[in-house]
Amino acid sequence: MKTMIYLDGNQRKYKGNLHTHSTRSDGHYAPEVVINAYKEKGYAFLCLSDHEIYFKSNAYDDEHFIMLDGYEMACEMSWKETGQQYHIHGLLDQSLGSNCEFEHDEVHIMPDYVDLETIQSLIDEMRIKGNLVIMNHPEWSRNKPEDLLKLQGYGAVEIYNHQSELDEAAGYGVHHWDYLLKNGRKVFAVATDDAHRGEMNIAISEFFGGWIAVESEKLEQQSIIDTVKSGRYYSSNGPEIYDLRVEEGFLRVACSPVKFIKFITHPFNGCTLYNKDASPISSGSYRVEGQEQYIRVECIDFEGNRAWSNPIFPADLE
Repeated sequence: MKTMIYLDGNQRKYKGNLHTHSTRSDGHYAPEVVINAYKEKGYAFLCLSDHEIYFKSNAYDDEHFIMLDGYEMACEMSWKETGQQYHIHGLLDQSLGSNCEFEHDEVHIMPDYVDLETIQSLIDEMRIKGNLVIMNHPEWSRNKPEDLLKLQGYGAVEIYNHQSELDEAAGYGVHHWDYLLKNGRKVFAVATDDAHRGEMNIAISEFFGGWIAVESEKLEQQSIIDTVKSGRYYSSNGPEIYDLRVEEGFLRVACSPVKFIKFITHPFNGCTLYNKDASPISSGSYRVEGQEQYIRVECIDFEGNRAWSNPIFPADLE
């Protein structure tokens, strides 16, 4: 079995939020206010994913912080007729070689929903225009996991949406993610804020509650996007993952002090590591049998917050 480093504890990780809104769409704060707030919290990157209006500017970038170009695209159906809707995230991916990229402040008109092909056509169009596509808040949107499996062309699913969890108890999309993985889809996960309004500097806020930390070579848009596409990052609403690797047949993880470390597998059962006296643990390992379809790690702290690794696929280690 190959040795593989997925996250290297000796490498820098850039913390960022892919999904937050401003007054450019339905957010409460002006872009400058939102951007400065994330800068002050030590974030390295941010996407103002305002609805149907593209952000594409380096006006706020400096050596410690960049804005990612992108937006959030909705296709809202009648809840009474379909019981669901779709919100789809686009992040500029210049490796796609598009010759018709969106411009800054360009509006993308929502299509009229007919059937699932409407959503597939929207994803295809977003990719043609040079975007890495992420499926946002599938639990809040009441997306059917089997429908997500039918759709093609997206790279990740939003498994934690902070605003949706705080306001509507519908922020976790892990069930949808595991459904896709169990059915053979190699797809990654992201955690985000989706913050719109409310006070920022309070104990429980829509802001600063979900993020990813990427092991990028440099703090530049395409480097961040390439890292996201390769899965060299983790998602979190609390704990940190420092290192994740397979060596000598074991998947090993090192993290900030937590209560539980879970190795989640399919089609077999995984395992949970913990100390019986409830003292913190910060590392653990799982023997890779080689027949698992995928293995992923969750690190759960004493308040119930989680960090999620991206899945590893043992077939790739042969």
